[in-house]
Amino acid sequence: MSGWRKQPIGDLPLYQAKTMAWLPRITQGFTTRRGGVSAAPYDLLNLGAHVGDLDASVYANRQRVWDDLGFTEGQVALAEQVHGDHVAIVRSGTGSLPVMGADALVTSTPNLLLMLFFADCVPVYFVDPVRKVIGLAHAGWRGAAANIAGKTMAVMTDEFGCAPSACFAAIGPSIGGDSYEVGAEVADQFRTLPGTRGTSVVTPRSEFGGTFSLNLRQVVFGQLLSAGLPAGAIAVCDEDTLRNKRDFFSYRRDGTTGRMAAFLGIKETKAE
Repeated sequence: MSGWRKQPIGDLPLYQAKTMAWLPRITQGFTTRRGGVSAAPYDLLNLGAHVGDLDASVYANRQRVWDDLGFTEGQVALAEQVHGDHVAIVRSGTGSLPVMGADALVTSTPNLLLMLFFADCVPVYFVDPVRKVIGLAHAGWRGAAANIAGKTMAVMTDEFGCAPSACFAAIGPSIGGDSYEVGAEVADQFRTLPGTRGTSVVTPRSEFGGTFSLNLRQVVFGQLLSAGLPAGAIAVCDEDTLRNKRDFFSYRRDGTTGRMAAFLGIKETKAE
């Protein structure tokens, strides 16, 4: 899992980006499907409240994650995740009410945990350790086509004075390029997308069936480079959520299923 490592926090198995693991006071990672109380087909640690699971199970699972990370519900900020490109600035927790219309969150508020939910789409993490600003984005194919990663970095730059060259980023567990099959109408949008020309983000899968493989992680990586982040500051996870059924939910694989969470926060004491 190039650029990422698997290790527990508390009693939960998690994935963490190596580029950010050494940064002081940064809490970051990606949950697995193990360690929760939800019944099939949401077994076990489903954190998505919109997929048909019991509300009590989802809340118990979320509480377990928050407790292990050292946050309360009031310190958590969520986004609606509508597969768009809106980046919202948050300055306080949203509890169980997400920021409407947003697919990315940015904050400079300490002790605030950004949390988004995934079951194949690409989680993108941003940390500016100088300005103490963080961002978290949800990139499905629509968000990637709209360059939500680049737009998140732009908000951090324009609103907080962040320098992309001083930032760190991570691309979390998601569906792999070999697993992600799309039709010609989606593939065509990425053939001419700025930053992807001449790359292999789209490859033929069935010449007669008109299907293609789309590598969203490679798309996002190129967009982060175009935004000014150094290649060495970007950790890319090669775990495929569709193929790794033991650790991950996958909407493409299972249809009705649960959601993992990407999370990112800066912890500071009052003395700091």
